[in-house]
Amino acid sequence: MKGFAGWQMLIKKELLLNYRNKTVLISAMMIWLLFIAATVCTLLSYQTSHKQRLAANTLFRQQWEHQQRNPHDAAHFGTYLFKPVNILNVFDTGINDYTGNIYRIEAHVQHEISNSEAENNDSAMRFGNLTFALILQLLVPLLLLFNTSTSITSEKESGTLKMLLAQGLSSVKIIWAKVLANYLLIVVVVLPVFIVLDIAILCAPDTALLLPRFLWIVITYSLYYLLIALLGTIISAISNHSGKALLSALCFWIFMSIIFPKVITGVADRSYPLMSRAAFSDLVEQGYRKGLNGKDPYNARGERYIEGLLKKYHVDSVSALPFNIDGLTLQFNEDYRTLAFNHYFREVENTFANQQHFLNSSGIFNPFLSTKRLSMTLAGTDFYHHEYFFKQAQAYRNNLIRKLNMQLAMHNKDLKGEYVLGPKYFSRLKDFNYQLPPIDEVLLQKKVAFLSLTGWILVLVLLLQFIASRSLALNYAAV
Repeated sequence: MKGFAGWQMLIKKELLLNYRNKTVLISAMMIWLLFIAATVCTLLSYQTSHKQRLAANTLFRQQWEHQQRNPHDAAHFGTYLFKPVNILNVFDTGINDYTGNIYRIEAHVQHEISNSEAENNDSAMRFGNLTFALILQLLVPLLLLFNTSTSITSEKESGTLKMLLAQGLSSVKIIWAKVLANYLLIVVVVLPVFIVLDIAILCAPDTALLLPRFLWIVITYSLYYLLIALLGTIISAISNHSGKALLSALCFWIFMSIIFPKVITGVADRSYPLMSRAAFSDLVEQGYRKGLNGKDPYNARGERYIEGLLKKYHVDSVSALPFNIDGLTLQFNEDYRTLAFNHYFREVENTFANQQHFLNSSGIFNPFLSTKRLSMTLAGTDFYHHEYFFKQAQAYRNNLIRKLNMQLAMHNKDLKGEYVLGPKYFSRLKDFNYQLPPIDEVLLQKKVAFLSLTGWILVLVLLLQFIASRSLALNYAAV
């Protein structure tokens, strides 16, 4: 039996065996049921989150536009910015449930993103939410491992391997047929999920941005399942009994998807510890009050700034300046507070960057970790996207506060009573518009993860080819 007909016969035989295997069918049905549940949860979560954000944005925009306030009072009144949600964010929630989604704008205070979903949801904190990514990363590989790890040992134990070899089929062809057949089985299992997601993305308003990311997600999981199929087949090829093969596959799955990520995250935390929020806030406040060098107090800086303005405009008193000095001094202090915040936040950013680099590098030794981090990044729910949103929100906040302070500085000093702005002015201020990072920038962030997956696949292909060409018949003879 040669050529394509031999391959076709072997793959068809393997698919028929899987179809007749009640364990495989029940497992596949359970996964589909979980996918249906995840679909319902995902759609409900997306609709709820999207509606809540739209309602909140509308409410705060109306409050902002209809106020009658002094510009600086309006800066104190402030507003809120909400991290936008799209269909990929609920496909893989990543760290979004734990990092928060609201940014508070307020004069004199640089807030961090707050109000995480897990804070008020004990089950989400303990177990996480049921998402497509959770099923695709944990349960589907478990089914694939169990199926492939017994694909050859069951042939040995039933005696059908001897019959296949007697028909002239090579061990290479038999083993690779096992890989391809089981890989096709998993493709059939997960294909409906990706079709549903593709339809949802095509119906979304931001299709052009999300579709390239979704295609890369499909590529990521396709590579991951190929890797798992190769690994399971290798375990089966070098095992003499199905029990040992199943145990080996289960041990690998537990280590790869549960133990290793927990351990490596703990190592990253201990190797690059973060300062507490209280310590960070105290550093920012002290830096603002005493100066970043500790020898430039708040009052002295303000006096120097006013003296510089008097000298620049060649006047002897503040009242002789052609503008309202309050607006400029408020902005001067605002700029210095922002400078202090960014100065100390750089240390926090460096710590986070070291942690992320450590975790990315650790993915070289664990393809599950690489897949998980790739999935989060492409879905826009990793730390890189969290920081990207924060920087845009902070830039919008700084620009808004500056506009209000400058408006106060430019108003007519001879105006009697308090200077008040109305809806006509506030309605002209632009809304915050978050922009996702370009896809090429995102892929560059995770090039190590892609190299890890492709490197693991190459190594496993070579190893399986070696086992297929040298060991299968000998293993059978030893049974």
